[in-house]
Amino acid sequence: MNPMFEKYQGAPWFVHTEKDPYAQTSAKVWEELAKLRVKYPMVPGTEMVYLDDTTPEGISREDYKAGNNNLFVFKKGTFDSAEIRAKNADEKRLIFYVHGGGFVRGNGKYCRVNAINQVQKIGLSVAACEYRTAPEYKEPCALADVEESYNFVVNNLGYDPSGIIILGDSAGGTLGLGLCNRLKAQGKKLPGACVWFSPCLDLTLSFDSHRVNIGKDLFFPKPVAAVIPLFAPDPSRYKNPEVSPYWGDFAGFPPTYFCVEDTEVFCSDSLEAAAKMHSAGVTVKCHAFHGLWHTFPLTCPTTPMADVVFQEVKAFIG
Repeated sequence: MNPMFEKYQGAPWFVHTEKDPYAQTSAKVWEELAKLRVKYPMVPGTEMVYLDDTTPEGISREDYKAGNNNLFVFKKGTFDSAEIRAKNADEKRLIFYVHGGGFVRGNGKYCRVNAINQVQKIGLSVAACEYRTAPEYKEPCALADVEESYNFVVNNLGYDPSGIIILGDSAGGTLGLGLCNRLKAQGKKLPGACVWFSPCLDLTLSFDSHRVNIGKDLFFPKPVAAVIPLFAPDPSRYKNPEVSPYWGDFAGFPPTYFCVEDTEVFCSDSLEAAAKMHSAGVTVKCHAFHGLWHTFPLTCPTTPMADVVFQEVKAFIG
């Protein structure tokens, strides 16, 4: 038993897959990801050029400007007029995707490829927002952009918040859950559900996995502390719920699903946030996997365990 998980054993919201039944597949993908990581390091402002964001047959794309932000909307089939779409019951639900990338990258192809994968895996339309990245733009710029894009989806595209599922990976979880904290503080209606893949939720880096799992995660072989000041240079804001969402009040939050890997640096973020949400009366599920890596459902969506995650997400959001 991993001692980091002992206090969660028996919790109704917690599932831990301790053995990876697809070890050979994972080992091969791990090897390929390691090559990509060397070839395309996490450098601020760089584009993940090895990704192919060509919109596949059977999926349509529309581009919008939400203020100064690019917003990409993907759906199965073709887009109808706004009037027809508003009358279509299937179009009343949408995933609002907030991409990861360590606050310093992830726009462009990464954002669009992950949105396409979600349409294919979950079946709902996906609105993927770009936002300004560090170090050129520091917080609260990114959250302001995410909020502006979310408001565009509600006010301009006509989606009621109850039909929106916010999905964020890594830094996208920081910003997505930060958005929920901001919406609650403003007295606004919260989204219908949230889905987080390996979110970073505590910039104070005070949880167990922030220490125990250093060097065990393919994506973060070195401590992540050096990246945080690029995004949030003022440590006095690290417990602000819009910067470190864990420190918010989760009472009244929508049903929330977490997926995380048990040897990644941000593992405890999901565990601690899920436990806190459960105590606040939120419907929550957290599934910790083994033998994989940070944000694996999106970085390698063709792996069998990614299919497990997406099936769970579909069942969870209904």
